This record gives sequence, C-alpha cells and structure tokens, in this order.
Amino acid sequence: ELEGAADGVILEVRDAVAVVTLDRPEVHNALNLAMWRRLRSAFQMLSPIRSLRAVIIRGAGGRAFSAGADISEFRTTRVGSEAAGVYTTAVASTLQAIHQAPLPVIAMIGGMAVGGGCEIAAACDLRIAGHTARFGIPIMRLGLTMGLVEAEALVRLIGPAHAKDLLFTGRLIGADEALRIGLVNRVVPDDQLEQTSWNLARQICQGSPLAATAHKLTINGLVHGFGGAEAARLRQLTTEIYDGSDLLEGIAAFEERREPQFTGQGNG
Repeated sequence: ELEGAADGVILEVRDAVAVVTLDRPEVHNALNLAMWRRLRSAFQMLSPIRSLRAVIIRGAGGRAFSAGADISEFRTTRVGSEAAGVYTTAVASTLQAIHQAPLPVIAMIGGMAVGGGCEIAAACDLRIAGHTARFGIPIMRLGLTMGLVEAEALVRLIGPAHAKDLLFTGRLIGADEALRIGLVNRVVPDDQLEQTSWNLARQICQGSPLAATAHKLTINGLVHGFGGAEAARLRQLTTEIYDGSDLLEGIAAFEERREPQFTGQGNG
C-alpha cells in the first residue's frame, strides 16, 4: 500500500505530490533507527511512480522538522563499532535514497532541523525554512562523528569552512544565517511556510517531469561525477525527451499561448 503511517513516518499522495511527514511530535520528531529505515522505504516506493512530480518532507506538530537522532536508543544503536556501523549504514542509505530520487524533493522546515534533521534537509533538492527555524549538528557534544555520506551533503551545500564551523562548535544557527551560508533556499514567515512550499511544488508540477528528472541527474552528476549508471540513465532520458510527446506538447502550448499539459511520457 502506497499511503499510510508506520514507524513514525506518514506517507500521503496529494494529486501529483507525495508528502512524507516525520511523525513523532511528542519528541520533536526525533529519528530512531526504525524511522530511518521507513523513510528509505518510502522513497524507494515513490521513485518509480511516474504520475508523481514532486515530494515534500515535513515534520509533524509545528515545532520541529526533526530534532535529530533519538538519544534514548543510543546505548543499543550507537555504542560499539558494530552497532554504530549498522546505524550509519541505515542513515547513509536513507539519505542516498532521498538524494537519488528522480523527483524534486522539497524540505518544508519549521522549527528545529538539528542533527539528523539537518542531514535530511541537506539531502533534499530545495529547502524552504520558516523564519524561526534553527539548524545545527551538535554531535561533538555527544562524542559522535558525522558519517561520510552525511558530511558530503553538508559540505556540498555550504562549503568546508561553514561545515567545520557548525561541526566544531555544535552551535545552532537561525534561518537568516542558514540562508546566508547556502543551507536553505528561501526563508519565509512561519505562517507562510506551508503555502510557500506547496506553491513551489505546484510550480514544479507544471513543468515537464522528464526534464525535471534530467536536470536533477545533470546537476548531481556535475557535482559528484557521473557513474556509468547515471550517465546511461541521462542518455536514455535525453532520448525520451526529444523523441517523446511532452516536447511536442510544450511547443504547441507555447504557440497556442496556453499552459502545457505534460504527461511525462517519453518515446510517444
């Protein structure tokens, strides 16, 4: 079943937009191991659905996107290299599933986005923050180290100097500073966060979904380098775009001065 709730994650579909909600508001949506795994599963389910055009990730309760890892389970999930390796693998595979999803992924960030919450936001394509949002990765205070996949996403966004500042000090920063260093794309008043995020998703939905996927692959490849699978997928997408029906629809809509009705179908 596509929609539903499990392990602190709610998955819904509204028209062409999937909404993934981190749902443990009583603990500021703190992330336990089951939630990381459920989040990965959600993105694995969403990725092949061609009727979808965008994904929004948000936190339940209005006070936090996510306050980070659930420290109450650390003695079983983070103490000892074997347990820590299992946990780190789960986190890394989840962030990779978000980053590699063919759909544009929007983080709707209200309240705290700390630790794992900040890492999830960094894995998304676009980040919209409410004015009172706060960001940080204070794991040094717990004696922890940041995993390679998580660190790479952060450094990609804000650069090594700002990443070292956040990690060495453990300090939390406000939304305005997050915007200045490139951690978020936009900052809006808290009461406009949901509407702004949905407006962005709807704007994405109006464009060609094949082109959106191709652009995401192109930009990610330019940043990280193209592996063989990614390069092959981009070549395939490019062929679908130029041989498909969406291009003809876009040209016709321009000529007829109307909004295009893209289907996301290639080679048609």
